[in-house]
Amino acid sequence: MKIPNNPKLKKLAFKAQSVIAKRLVRLPKPILRKIAGKPIIIDGQTLDLPIQVVLKLFSAPPNHLASVARTRRDIDEQGPLLAQSDHKGIVADDFKLEVSDGDSIRLRRYRRRKSKDNNQPALVFYHGGGYVAGSIESHDSVCQHLAADGNCTVISVDYRLAPEHPFPTPINDGLSAYRHIADNAENFGIDATRLAVGGDSAGGNLAAVVAQQTKDDTYPPKLQLLWVPWVDMSRERESCKLFATGFFLERAKMRWFTDHYLADKSARTNPLASPLFGDLEGVAPAVILVGGFDPLRDEGIEYANKLKEADVKTELKVYETMPHIFINVAGGIEDAKVAFDDATRALRGL
Repeated sequence: MKIPNNPKLKKLAFKAQSVIAKRLVRLPKPILRKIAGKPIIIDGQTLDLPIQVVLKLFSAPPNHLASVARTRRDIDEQGPLLAQSDHKGIVADDFKLEVSDGDSIRLRRYRRRKSKDNNQPALVFYHGGGYVAGSIESHDSVCQHLAADGNCTVISVDYRLAPEHPFPTPINDGLSAYRHIADNAENFGIDATRLAVGGDSAGGNLAAVVAQQTKDDTYPPKLQLLWVPWVDMSRERESCKLFATGFFLERAKMRWFTDHYLADKSARTNPLASPLFGDLEGVAPAVILVGGFDPLRDEGIEYANKLKEADVKTELKVYETMPHIFINVAGGIEDAKVAFDDATRALRGL
């Protein structure tokens, strides 16, 4: 579908595209199989059938590297394609936080519309996008449903992005946001003793770093909720080779993200860039959700194992049918909704 340039028409066009995609993935399995072709089986795992259809009909050509501006636009506009619908019971409001160099970033708070509880548990959420793309907008629906289903406030952090703001600026923004929220919990209507950090991909990286760096703060996180976390920028594992192309996130794009984010290659083993190399003793309990068809699968599993070795209470869940983006497709893909429910169940334990 060709997308018009007019903002109002563009919004309608994406809404129509989303409706079509959601109806498509709900077609009977024999029809979906005919569209998808032969099942994709790699490393003993079978790719989810509706996801295979979406890949065939909607994904970019293999190893496609768009410009920074186009990548950002695509993630903001196409990321919600199979996301859950807007939650009418959730209200969102934005806050401005002054950060370094005279800049400011946005924080967006999500709460139940009729909630009278001004001492709620809260999730500080960091969006994915390779530290180059993604935004509050690309994960807006995700945060609405995390707040609704997790029975908590969610505060999404719109940290600055590379290449304009390379490492460690996004990390500093993420840390500043967490500490500001914890120190001003009353203003956000939340309980500073019941905070979680979470995010997907690069956001999972940032959440893991924040969990490590704030473990000795007055108000450390009580939970780290990490979807497909990117925890090691220094090397590629077997899953990166197995799923190098054709599953939304590709190895070529990962390298492109890393080059934009880390100008100094010697920083790739810095724990602030690669939390796999950090001090894990005493960090918050973790729930790690990994996709079977994700280039980052193996490092997510390795991080969970390292947390366990450090005596950190850790729950690892591997969704074998899912690719990297499953946090964003819970509105149309059954297995992705199962994973989303697992995440919100963890939040309800805060």
